[in-house]
Amino acid sequence: MIWTDEAVEELRRMWDRGMTTGQIAKALNVTKNSIIGKVHRLCLTARPSPIKKVSEKVSEKKEKKTIASSKTSKPAKVKVIQEKPSKDCHESAKESTPFVEETNIPLVKLDNHTCRWPLGDPRDDDFCFCGKRVKTGQTYCEEHAAVAYVKAGKKI
Repeated sequence: MIWTDEAVEELRRMWDRGMTTGQIAKALNVTKNSIIGKVHRLCLTARPSPIKKVSEKVSEKKEKKTIASSKTSKPAKVKVIQEKPSKDCHESAKESTPFVEETNIPLVKLDNHTCRWPLGDPRDDDFCFCGKRVKTGQTYCEEHAAVAYVKAGKKI
């Protein structure tokens, strides 16, 4: 588009009225990016991004919820599994230490041996992952792998 003097003046008026770049673009029948570029080249007063405002409000709300929920959050469920002793160690069978398996664990506690099946909505404060033990090289526990991986030709 070639910017005429009239189009530039109209852009300035709409910008001063507080119209969004999308609204101005629609009115002038140009792209939103061309409006953004022209506003920048004309050195018109910058306006705060509406996206940043929303994300700041959301992060403030999350901080408040995190503080409130940390006082009332539920502890992770813990399942104790007794390891089976190998045939080589008859004496240490009595002294074997139990393996502690956590379930419903947060992202920061995931490792190569825990099920990464998501539980709940990622936007919720109580969002977590399954956390059960997985076979080496697998992503999900047996239960969730059966849901995630369906063999070709198998009808649902």
